[in-house]
Amino acid sequence: MCRLFGVTHFDLSRHEALIKGFCDLALNGAVMPGDPPGHLDGWGLALYREGKLEVHKSGANLLEETDRLWDLLQRTPFSPVLILHLRKSAWKGSSTARHAHPFQYGNVAFAHNGVVYGYERLLPAITLPGLKPDALDTEVFFYHVMSGAQTHDLGQAFLGTAGLIKREYRYSALNTLLTDGARLFAYRDSTKEPDYYSLFTAREKDSVYISSEPLSETLMWTPMDNEEFLEIPV
Repeated sequence: MCRLFGVTHFDLSRHEALIKGFCDLALNGAVMPGDPPGHLDGWGLALYREGKLEVHKSGANLLEETDRLWDLLQRTPFSPVLILHLRKSAWKGSSTARHAHPFQYGNVAFAHNGVVYGYERLLPAITLPGLKPDALDTEVFFYHVMSGAQTHDLGQAFLGTAGLIKREYRYSALNTLLTDGARLFAYRDSTKEPDYYSLFTAREKDSVYISSEPLSETLMWTPMDNEEFLEIPV
């Protein structure tokens, strides 16, 4: 249960207001009926510096660490793709940098909004090393995708894992941002609360934006359909 934001052709001088708007969702973002306000259980940033993926994560409330975020962005003010994630944890005791999104494998970053129940059943099909025993649903989801990506295109590997989960698992949503630095993939799929498990797209000049919620009244935001998958070249 989180908030997602992705942008292609990131330029801090152009996108500062959108980043600030997304940060505000840590306190003011939509939540499911009956849930307390806030997405305060960690945050993460993925961007590329000279073609190499950098992921920075924290288990703290972003609103208490905005100086750190802006320092990171000022150090890398341009990136072909940027992903930001605000976490509202579904798993007790997991508000740590270790469990914050995005997750990284090589030059690929993965962020997710939703819960996959019984995700442990995905473990036997994971062929990649490095998955720790305390991995939760999103990290297992990601490693399953990356195992498939050893023999298939990254987008097809993602759809293969998502299709398996859809057929055989109970889940709230599979809303995902995934990037290899050359493409930004976005997928929206929810089984409940469509007003919460939403993704919107907008375009401006050479940038494409994907966000859990519209971030600016000056842009035309279009809701993604359920089960819609986008592959956006950079």
